[in-house]
Amino acid sequence: MWKSPESPIGQTPVKLTFRILASMLLLTVGYEGMVGAFHLLNLPSDRAVYEGTAVLILLVVLLPLMLVRLWRSS
Repeated sequence: MWKSPESPIGQTPVKLTFRILASMLLLTVGYEGMVGAFHLLNLPSDRAVYEGTAVLILLVVLLPLMLVRLWRSS
């Protein structure tokens, strides 16, 4: 039976390409979230500062978790 070609790291090229593109998308969304959070931190309102801080904390926690889950799934 025909076996799909494997890359040196043990993944098919299509799956590897999907993971790389998904990682780039996650990092782009995270970057945009950081830009928005820093914009909120520059506003004079206390509420905006708290919201900006909350967004940064969420990004620091959730973005690495999502990347690890993406790359550890088989």
